[in-house]
Order: sequence, then C-alpha cells, then structure tokens
Amino acid sequence: MSSQHHQFEKLCDDIFGLSPQIRFVGIISRMGKLVAGGMRRGMRSMEHREDSSRLYLEFALRNEMSKDFDSEFGRTIYSFSVRERIKLASFPLDEYLLRVSMENDVPHFQLIENILKILNSIH
Repeated sequence: MSSQHHQFEKLCDDIFGLSPQIRFVGIISRMGKLVAGGMRRGMRSMEHREDSSRLYLEFALRNEMSKDFDSEFGRTIYSFSVRERIKLASFPLDEYLLRVSMENDVPHFQLIENILKILNSIH
C-alpha cells in the first residue's frame, strides 16, 4: 500500500469520525475511480453497485469542469448539494476529489467546517 493511499484512508477514517450520520467518504480520481474510502461499515448504499462507478465519474467530470472558471472566480473550496434523501459535499484535492455524503437531518454547516479544518491540517 502506497503512503498516499494510506494517507487517503486515514483522511476518510478521520472524516467518518466526525459524525455517525456520515454515510460515505471517498477519494475519487480524475478518471472517476474510487481510490480510498467507501460506505460506512454496516450501511447500505442508496444506488445499485453497478451505478457507483458511473456516479464517481460524474463527480470527477463535474469537478474538472468547474476548474474552467478558476481564473474568474477562484478555485472551488467545496461544493454542496441537498437532495430529497441525502446531502452531498465535494472537496477538490489537487488531482483527486473528496466526496462525502450524509443523512439529510445532519447539521451540515459545522460538519463542513470540521472537514475543512482536517483538510487544512494536512496541507
């Protein structure tokens, strides 16, 4: 296991430790491959297994496309969406993307602040 992979797994574990309402923490490559993390143990994914890779690719593409506006707006710190059944946050990490999903009733502002603190501590 590479030291980067080990660092990514530790990052995922640290974020899972912030709240039991976090469902998924994953590091996704630019090509849409999950390279670390995954669903919380004992929790079932909402999407079918075969849809996960398509979903990761969508996250990666959206992240790459948002970089087109970095010169005008500055780089993305994080993006957040609320869906009917889940909340999703994305945090660009150079060549990767940190994706976090959480239960809808989680107070997400504090959780995002805590994730940003963890990310700032490793940079």
